[in-house]
Formats: sequence, structure tokens, C-alpha cells
Amino acid sequence: MILKSFEYSVFENDKRFWAIKSFELEKINLFTAKNATGKTRTIDAIHWLSVLIMDNGFRSNASYTVDFFDESDNYHYILKIEKMKVIYEKLICNDKTLLSRDESGKGKIYTSQIGDIEFQSPENKLAISRRDKLQYPYLEKIHLWADNLHYYSFGTSMKQEYGKALDDKQTILYGNSDNSVEIFAIGELEFDKKFKESILSSMNSIGYNLSVIDIQRWLYSNNNVRSEDYTLFVSEKDNDTIINQSDMSQGMFRALSIIIHLTYHTMMKTPTTIIIDDIGEGLDFERSTKLINLLIELAEKNDNIQLIMSTNDRYVMNKVPFKYWQLINRKGGECNVYNYQNSKEIFDEFKFTGLNNFDFLATDFINSKQEQK
Repeated sequence: MILKSFEYSVFENDKRFWAIKSFELEKINLFTAKNATGKTRTIDAIHWLSVLIMDNGFRSNASYTVDFFDESDNYHYILKIEKMKVIYEKLICNDKTLLSRDESGKGKIYTSQIGDIEFQSPENKLAISRRDKLQYPYLEKIHLWADNLHYYSFGTSMKQEYGKALDDKQTILYGNSDNSVEIFAIGELEFDKKFKESILSSMNSIGYNLSVIDIQRWLYSNNNVRSEDYTLFVSEKDNDTIINQSDMSQGMFRALSIIIHLTYHTMMKTPTTIIIDDIGEGLDFERSTKLINLLIELAEKNDNIQLIMSTNDRYVMNKVPFKYWQLINRKGGECNVYNYQNSKEIFDEFKFTGLNNFDFLATDFINSKQEQK
């Protein structure tokens, strides 16, 4: 199952109002925009939808209208929250209403064994969050999407300062872990040498000349790491010295972390949505573009991966084809998203200018064409 369309708004009828109008997502997406337009806010809203569905958080004021696509079925979901209460919620599969509730919490839900039944949910709980594989198998598909959405902020430390205590018998991830040490250990136990070799090959392909990637117990001067914790380390081909994760450059550790996570998810073959904010931040131009090309290649080769990235780096934009772009354009509190599917003529017209991809954003080409219309 993938996220096929997305619409979101917050604080309606308020000076804080902000909205992104409905747009289609593809298997591979690169969100671009001018600063303070809404890139991070948009992908954060997608992430928070998964949090809401898994009943791991709540937002005071938000409205979602989204479509999930699963092989031949389209699931249309509408959610409206005001003042920490769900005031409207509805789920439709193709043309059949499966779930509907109002602000009192009362509603109807389709069950496999009985058909439609009435229910009443707490005002601050989503009805879609209920779990029962026998009665609501269709909800399990949406829970699987939410549980396997992974959000990474590339511009942060990505927990470089943390180790991880590991159980030698632990071969299953519990919860949505973002700790690269844990992912690496479990991936190696699950897939043996193939996992480590794939990560090593990927790191070398983006410009890191490494001979070894592994984990070991390592106590270094950081209050976040305990004596029983494991950390990552690498060795370079032209130098046998061990480089522990605390001594890696920020760019190297961020790239290594993303590659570890994506390699694990591709090998698991579980339908997975990968969101990466500020992709390439902290890397030089060559490694940044190689990393993005690697991620796109992995997503293209693996049907189970939907890739969502964001950037405002001009060099990244110049190297990523328009067919992956999701260009956010904000006017006041409302944002429109332009992509190759809904604005093909404008994108194709720009190609004839001979300018770089980045200039499509910098010259405000979209707005100039909209004004002409």
C-alpha cells in the first residue's frame, strides 16, 4: 500500500491557518520549495498521519483527506480534528463506506462477519486505530502502512551520539526504531553477510573508500553511551585505523545511517514508506548527488518502497529529474503542489529554456505561467 494523494490543513478560521491542497504522490518524490514555504511542514504532516493512525499521538486542530492505493483497491480517508476532538472521520474503499463517525463518537463500521455495526469511540481517539484482523482486515492494511512509515531528518545528528544495548538473541525489531546500531545488528542476524556487504558496497559507491563496517562495544566520552552499549565503526581501505561513530564526520554517519535503514527495509520486502527531510545536508556535492541517485535506484528496483525526500539545495535539484519533483508554491496560508503529472506542459516548456532545474524554482517559472493563463 502506498500513499497516493494528500491534502492537509490546520487551524481553519484562525490567523494560524495553513493548508496544502490535494496533490498526487508517486513512488519516488522530491519535495522542493523556497525557504519557509512548507517542505518540512508537509512531510511532517504525512509522518504525523501515521502517528495518529497508530494511536501514538494526537493533534489539536488538523484536517486530512488522503488516498491509499493497494493493488486494485483505493482507500479514501477523511479526518477532521478540532480542539483535541475528532469531529468527523470516514473511510471508503472504492465505492463502499467502511467506517463513518461524527463528533459525538457514534458511527458505523463494516465487519467481515456481521456487516455494518454501530459503535461509539472516545472523542479523542480515531476509529481507524482499532485493531481486529478478523473483523477489520482492511484496517490492517492501513496500520501496516502507518507502522512501516519511517521518518528521518538528515540535517540532524541522527543519533550519532548514542549507542545501543543489544541482546545476542534479538532478531526482531520491536517498535519503529530509528537507532542505526540496532538496525544494523538485526539486519546482520537476519540476512547474514549479504546485509553487511550490501551496505559496504553502497557506501563505496557514493565515495567512501571503506573496507569494514561493523559494531562493537565501545565506551567513549559521551554521557549518552554506557559501557554495555554497542556503536558502529568503519575502517578505510587505505588505512586500517578504526573510526568509531563518534569520530565519523556528520555527513558520513548520516549517509551510513540512511543506507543501513533503507537496505534493511528493502531486504525485508515489507511495504515501506521512507521519508527523508533535507536529504544530502552536510555532504559535499558529489556524495550528496550520488547518495540521492542510490536511493532513487533502490526505490525503483524495489516495489515495496515509496520514497519521499525534501531539499532546497540547488545542486541536488539540478541532478534530480523533474518527473520526481513535487514543487510547493505558497500564497498566504495556502500551498499548491506542482508536479510532472498535473503540470507536464509547464515543466516541458521550461526544459527548452536551457536553464538548470534549480532555475525552475529560482525564476518563479510556475507563477509566471499561471499568471499568463
